[in-house]
Amino acid sequence: MRKKKVTIERALRSRSESIIWKLISTPDGLSRWIAEEVKQDGNTLIFTWGKPGQVHETRCADILEVVRNSSIKFRWEDEEDSDAFTEIEMFKLGVTDEFALSISDFSDSDDIEGTVYMWNHDLDRLQHKTGV
Repeated sequence: MRKKKVTIERALRSRSESIIWKLISTPDGLSRWIAEEVKQDGNTLIFTWGKPGQVHETRCADILEVVRNSSIKFRWEDEEDSDAFTEIEMFKLGVTDEFALSISDFSDSDDIEGTVYMWNHDLDRLQHKTGV
């Protein structure tokens, strides 16, 4: 079954290209808002949610493309839809000179609301933990 593309955009409170880039492209940055822990092994990102010794989930994603100071695109290793991917793009808002994020992800038709909720939760966490 083909998944549907979902895109969420969020304005940030930062004019720092380097800060936003680190938050979306490095394991340390991603672990501040997407998962409790993110590690990188070559072109594979390893995401872990939850705490060790308790209920937790680990998923791996293959990095498909990195455009420096612009975007990162990856595909979950367990993804059955070969056209599905996750892409996090940063862009500058012309009016305020601040940055925004655009997240594209793919979801089953009956779970679009859940996917939007998850990414909005992660973006709230990003803003709460980092102040951007």
